[in-house]
Amino acid sequence: MVKMCRRVTCLQCGKPTYAGCSQHVEQVLADVPKAQRCDCTPTAEARSKGGFLRKLLGRA
Repeated sequence: MVKMCRRVTCLQCGKPTYAGCSQHVEQVLADVPKAQRCDCTPTAEARSKGGFLRKLLGRA
């Protein structure tokens, strides 16, 4: 099974978070207690960048 979400490290706080579709967050972060996960608010810049597929399909 290919997971569209993946674990990444937040650049602001250094805690684990996710990147991707957000439908698999609990699977990706299952071994990280909620208290130890990133709770930073995404910046407008991060939200507007889009992902690999968005760029590939020309919807950036």
